[in-house]
Amino acid sequence: MRGFAVIVMVMGHSIDSVLSAEVRRTSGYYWYDVIRGFTAPMFLFVAGFAYMAATDKKWDELRVVGKPALKRLMKIGVLFVIGYALHFPFFSLQKLLTRLRTEDLAQFFQADVLHCIAASLLILQITLFIAPTKKAFALSILGVGTAIVLVSPWIWAIDFAPILTPVFAPYFNQIHPSLFPLFPFASFLFMGVVVGHFYIEARKKGVESIFIRRLWMVPLVAIALGLDFDWLPFNIYPAHDYWKSSPGWFLVRMGVVALISLLFYATKRLPAAVEKNLVLLGQASLLIYTAHLLVVYGSAANTGLRQIVGPTLAPLPAIAVGAAVLCGMLLLTHAWNHIHKHHLVPARIIQLCLAVTLVYSFLTRSW
Repeated sequence: MRGFAVIVMVMGHSIDSVLSAEVRRTSGYYWYDVIRGFTAPMFLFVAGFAYMAATDKKWDELRVVGKPALKRLMKIGVLFVIGYALHFPFFSLQKLLTRLRTEDLAQFFQADVLHCIAASLLILQITLFIAPTKKAFALSILGVGTAIVLVSPWIWAIDFAPILTPVFAPYFNQIHPSLFPLFPFASFLFMGVVVGHFYIEARKKGVESIFIRRLWMVPLVAIALGLDFDWLPFNIYPAHDYWKSSPGWFLVRMGVVALISLLFYATKRLPAAVEKNLVLLGQASLLIYTAHLLVVYGSAANTGLRQIVGPTLAPLPAIAVGAAVLCGMLLLTHAWNHIHKHHLVPARIIQLCLAVTLVYSFLTRSW
């Protein structure tokens, strides 16, 4: 499922970077954009499920301050570092110190999906230290996730910059540049944790099939409630963006993501080549996320398709560009997987050399 989400993500970003403004004004593009809005919730839900699967296996070790917990915290730190690095306004320390403007800082501090995942995982780890049992942990996260969804329209009406500084304000809403604030996007990840816990417990008890049969009703109810939510005869929320912060729209998206999950579960087996590549893409999601953003949107250190081609293409050429980028990411994943599996020492040397080169260039470049 994560591999499928990777494909949708790469295609979506690639098409977005080159699709013409004329096409974006059509009704077809409007509905395409709505469908694209399910990609991030799918990613976050799977991340939460995977977190619970990994945590369940090492429950006792991860609940205390020790090597496994510290290793996990370091991985969370890496996500923050990569997230902020992708938003550097300049790839030059000298330029950052001498030519930084307010809008550049806003670009640097915006919260993207990596920031959202990292902050959500940090909340999960803190809760893990406190919760006495697995069930208490899951129920606590269910409560936190539900609360985040219900208060999101209010949170989106508050400017947190004067309270928490522009560094942390983007984690709460989109008043300041932010693509994936915790309100409500963290709840997709938290719901993945909750579903993961109860699925694992059902599997341990040998009632997995019963659990799945009952689960089919949950997304249908969630979608129905979500569609009816904004038709209630009363409204307790201030004016807000339905497509981003509405609890009703969250329920619809969560229901659709749950249905997609159940469909993947029901499929059981795909053709070997398809399954192998989907699993590989899912395992390399962080590598692909970083690499394809550099190719598609560029960065402070390089130009991407958005700068080279720009928003000029009709739908079919734009789709062709997306397919080409996707093939490139698949080849990159296969190559890196082969090197990492069969030539671990050279792989580590490549990583080290790349890191040293980037740091040296960042420190010494004057422009």
